[in-house]
This record gives sequence, C-alpha cells and structure tokens, in this order.
Amino acid sequence: MRLTRDRIAAPFALAAFACLLLVVGARHEPWFDEAQAWLIAREGSPWFVVSQGVRFEGTPALWHLTLWAVQRLGLPYGGLWLVSSTLACGGAAIVLYKAPFPMLLRIGLIFSYFFAYQYSVVARSYALDLLFIPLLAWLFRFRLERPLLYLGVLGLVANTNAHSFMLAGVLALEFLWAARSRLLALDWTLAVPIALYGGLALAAMIQAWPPSDINFIIRKPGDNPLLHAVVLFTEAFVDRGDVWSTAAPNDLWRIAGGVLTALILIPAALLWRKAGRLILAVGLFGGLVGFSALKYGNYWHAGIIFLTFVFCLWISWSSVERLEIRFRRWLTAALAVLVIFQIWCAAAASVRDALTPYSAAPAAARAMLARRAARDPAGPVETLGVAGFKGFAIQPYFAGNVFTSYEHGVAKPAYYLWRRSESPIPGLSEAQWRAVLAGRYDRMLLSTFHVMGFNGPARYIADARAAGYCPTEFYPGALIWKTYELESDDLMIFDRCKPQRERPATAPGRARNAGHTP
Repeated sequence: MRLTRDRIAAPFALAAFACLLLVVGARHEPWFDEAQAWLIAREGSPWFVVSQGVRFEGTPALWHLTLWAVQRLGLPYGGLWLVSSTLACGGAAIVLYKAPFPMLLRIGLIFSYFFAYQYSVVARSYALDLLFIPLLAWLFRFRLERPLLYLGVLGLVANTNAHSFMLAGVLALEFLWAARSRLLALDWTLAVPIALYGGLALAAMIQAWPPSDINFIIRKPGDNPLLHAVVLFTEAFVDRGDVWSTAAPNDLWRIAGGVLTALILIPAALLWRKAGRLILAVGLFGGLVGFSALKYGNYWHAGIIFLTFVFCLWISWSSVERLEIRFRRWLTAALAVLVIFQIWCAAAASVRDALTPYSAAPAAARAMLARRAARDPAGPVETLGVAGFKGFAIQPYFAGNVFTSYEHGVAKPAYYLWRRSESPIPGLSEAQWRAVLAGRYDRMLLSTFHVMGFNGPARYIADARAAGYCPTEFYPGALIWKTYELESDDLMIFDRCKPQRERPATAPGRARNAGHTP
C-alpha cells in the first residue's frame, strides 16, 4: 500500500514542483551574477570560455559551457531560468524516485529553499549541484561496482564551482580509501575511472585558479573567519530563532538559529556515526566551511552545505533503524523543523520575487532600448558611462558592450572583468564616482548598491549635479534571501542637466519593473 501511495505521490509532487518554478521563474528578473555567466558564454567559442572567459571568475566553466550550448540552440536570455529550473526538476526526480527517505521527507526536501528557489529560480552554477549531488548520493553505494560512472559524475561536480570542487575532492579521497584493497592489488580496472576524475579535476583547477590581479576573492581586513563559518553554517539550516519573521535576523536571533541548527545536526551526526559515515561528513563539512571562511563564501554558498547534509543523510539512511528510539524520534523532529522552515523560506522568497523586482536591469534596459529606437539614426551616437559592476546586468539585452566608459567602448567584452585595475570596481568610492563623472558622457548609469557607504543618495546626487548631471530615472530592485531583501539592486540614470528643470529623483515604491522620471 505504501509503495502504491509513493508511486502516486511522486509524479504529483514533481508536477507541482515544476509548476512552481514555471510561475516564479517566468517572473524573475536576472541580476548581475546571472548576466555575467550568460555574457561570457555569448562572447566566443567553448575554448574561449574555458581559456579566457572564466579566468577572472574563480570558477570552472561547466555552467558557462552549458549556457554556451543552450544559446546556440536558440534560447534567449529571457529563458535563462529554464536552464536552472530544468536541472532542478532533474534533481527533484532523483530525490523523489531514488532517495531512501519517507515520501513526506522527499517531498519536503524538493520544496526546500535551495531546491525550490535559490538554486532553481536564480540561475547560477549551483543549479548543476541540484542535479549532480542527488545523483552522486544515489550512485554512492555502487561506486566500487561502477567506478567509471561514479567518478565521471564526481569529475563533473568538481567543474561546477569552487565549493563543489572541495566537496568532490573529499569524496575522491573517500573513494580511494574504499578501494584501497583493489589499489594495493594493482587492479587496473580502476585506472581509467581514476584518470578520468583526475583529468576533470585538474582541468577544473586550472580554470578556477585566480590570476594575481583578481579583485573579488579578497577577504576584508578584520573579518572573523570563525564567525563567518558559523553564520554560513546556520544559513544552510536554520539561520534565526524568529523563524516567522520577514526581516533580516539580528544577532540575538542568529544565536538562537545557531542553537536550532545544532539541535538538528546532533541526531544526524549520531546517524552518521552509526552508519560509519561520521568521518566523511566531518571532512565534507570541514572542507566546505573552511574554504568559505578562509577564502571566499557568501550566503548562497550555504546551499552546497545543505545539499551535502542531504547527501550524508542519504548514504547513511539504511542505518536509521539501528538508532535508539529516542534518537530516532529526535532526528524525525529535527528534520521536520528543518523542512518546515525551509519550505516557509522558499514560499516567502517565491512570493516576494513574483511581486517585486529582483533586479532593476530588465526595466532599465528596456528604457534604454526605447530611447535608442527613438533617436535619429543619422545623429551622433550617445555615450554612456557606468559606475558599479551591477550596472553590467543590462548588457545581455544588447548585442555588445554599450558602456563608453568600459574598455574604451569596444563591443567585446560585454561582461565585467574582475581586475583590480578596472573601473568601476567593487566598493565604489566617492572619488571613483567623481572620476567616472569626469568622463563627460551623455548619460550615466549608477548601481546604488555601491554608494551607500558615502552618505547615501544625497551625496552621490550632489556630486552628479556638481558635474552637470541630474537624476532622471530610477529603477528599483532587491536581491531576495529567504524571507527578506538581502541587498539593493537599484539602478539610477543621470542625464545632462537642463536649465531650470533640475529636481532630485526620489525612490518610488518597489513596484515590479517600475521606472521613475523626475
């Protein structure tokens, strides 16, 4: 009877999951990170993508090559979300049909925050993890019988992003340990699978190794690696005590979230110990958190920690009946709390994304395209300056680079090069803003995310006015994280001031795709 119910529930859950992504994904406005990968893939051949395009990205090129392929098949930029959502549906199908968990837990996992929103609607390389990590979990028990398949998938995981490269490295070491008797016996049937993984891992390392002048994988002075690691870990599970809130958590609620996270992990760790997987789990989490804390880690990297947690549960679940009844009940309650909170976060983020603009880029690009269409073709070409790298999110809507201030206005590259010598650079200072204004371009595009550090909008508007520019259009956007807005993604356009017509732009309400002309 249970098997029959599961067979009925799985396709309905998968259909509901696909419908959710269809509704929310179609209304999502892609931001800079999504645009950046698309632009790199658009610039040239696969060899260009691998050898040059990702050089300053700090990541292997598998996601970019995926985008290169779908672009050549005719997918427009507006359909980017279909790539990540399709990968998410593939991973959800594996969870629903192959995971050893009870069906309610399987359904809860696919509707969790990272599965149902952050990695599926926001289209970045982590979407590949939604497919590959469940696939690895399913293949894990067959890894010694089918080493070519297992290590091949592991090599692909190593090529998705830098954090997944760390995960793949730990699992590769585990494979070597599990196969040690065959290796000591010189079993040559393992030579090809190991060489395949080694080649893919080496290729990933070469692609992702950062150049000396890269400017974004730099830890800020004074950052506390341990605190950063704890925050990132709680973000993967329960990040707050006020789980119902739609505002960012304060320090006290974050501590409460850390306690809840610990209460979830303790029974899971007991299961891993019972299954003989505790050392592997510690190695996986230690590698991910250590890399994030010491090198580079943002909130969204917590999703790989969450998927690693699911992986460790999956490969240990056959031992759940061996847990003492009190610990089994504790684990059940902990997973229920985790899944309910994650579903709530996915629902809150999905509703907010559907009703408010995630990024200002599509609306700003449409306005610029309309202005271009209305201009006299025989007239002079309008020059455009940009300040703040998030402004580059408008570039996919144009055939090439539209910024006169970037790379001397040449058509390529249209993506942002993360070089220290570039302008605009992260953390836009007032001096840098003034330097761009000094270029005397016809129009200026400013990402306001970068200017809040120097006294907010009043200051940069005053600097613009002093240089002869007036704010004319404002487009709102805000990156969504769980139940709240994580950071601004607003864009503001400045034109040359007209006599007697100057008045400041005021930020309108965050209505979807709103534009404002003072």
